[in-house]
Amino acid sequence: MMAQRGHAVEVFAASQLRQGVFIEDGVTVHLSQPENRDAFADLAGKQFAARHADAPFDVMEGPDYRADARTAASLVPEIPLIVRLHTPRYLVERINMTIARGSIGRRRAVWEALSRGVLPLWDRRHPANRLERRHTLDADEIIAPSASIARIIARDWRIDPSRIQHLPNPYVPSSALLSIPVRTRTNTVAFIGRLESRKGVLDFARAIPLILAQQPKTRFRFVGMPLGSPNTRQKMDVYIQEMLSGSLHAVEFTGHVPFDQIPAVLCETDLCVFPSIWENFPNVCLEAMSAGRGIVGSSSGGMQEMLDGGRVGRLVPPRSPEKIVAAVLELLTNRDDRERLGELARARVLSEYSVDRIGSAQEASFARVAGTKSRRSMRYDS
Repeated sequence: MMAQRGHAVEVFAASQLRQGVFIEDGVTVHLSQPENRDAFADLAGKQFAARHADAPFDVMEGPDYRADARTAASLVPEIPLIVRLHTPRYLVERINMTIARGSIGRRRAVWEALSRGVLPLWDRRHPANRLERRHTLDADEIIAPSASIARIIARDWRIDPSRIQHLPNPYVPSSALLSIPVRTRTNTVAFIGRLESRKGVLDFARAIPLILAQQPKTRFRFVGMPLGSPNTRQKMDVYIQEMLSGSLHAVEFTGHVPFDQIPAVLCETDLCVFPSIWENFPNVCLEAMSAGRGIVGSSSGGMQEMLDGGRVGRLVPPRSPEKIVAAVLELLTNRDDRERLGELARARVLSEYSVDRIGSAQEASFARVAGTKSRRSMRYDS
């Protein structure tokens, strides 16, 4: 987006497949192959500093997650830093642990960890989380793709909310998605994404027999790579198949589907269900909106904003299979309403997440910090 708007953009990233410098869509991409995930920040930071010596940068951006830009920021503290809130580790771990053990089990796990003299990763005092917080506080500007992540980080990390700018990520739907007819009659309901508890996949599974009891011709698809399940010896797809032993005639598991095949999946789908426990900025929801699908999404996190508070799709609270049942049945049995919502959803993607709209806001963010003395430089000078 920024390259298309005339800016020189360079990206420093890791790859398991290749290394070197590449030009992709007008962007210079520096790919490294660190020995492990923890080594990436130092390796990329040194590459960044070397490149800056040859072709000085005006501003740098990195994620809160693992503070990946921390070495670059320490080596060239004079460059203003923007931190974009992807989702810090403590929050991911907290959600996962609550799912696995419940709130009471999580408190018990805290006591067990403290009794061993260690802090659990989801504790904000854990060194990894303190590193992410410190890096974020060092930023000259903090960007939140969703209002939800902005509220959570302001509260948990005790950051002045006025320091966090709400700026959604841009999204450019493919022509393949936009060409899918809004009027479809496949009678298929799909979950698309990694099959993991955090995405609410088990709540969707629990809703299936209840939906079939009232709409027996409905078909369901789980589209995505299966991860772990509550049974540590089983992948999630096997676990769900055992849960749905009486409904397997109506259920299909596709496994991982390449990105370029997602439009074909959506073309065969009437309704998508994304009942995540929490997500920051899920692109899968924007893909379904671009395809004009009916959507039942989670009211917790960025989907609430994407679906405009429920104006272009149905919102259900996390961990509520019965609410999923009600919303799915409503849209399955009221096709005109579902198609109307699909048209509104597609229009919203094109208006709210376009390159023109987000690009100008992103430029304003860079302009606010570019050419100014960074917070880190001022602190080091003192």
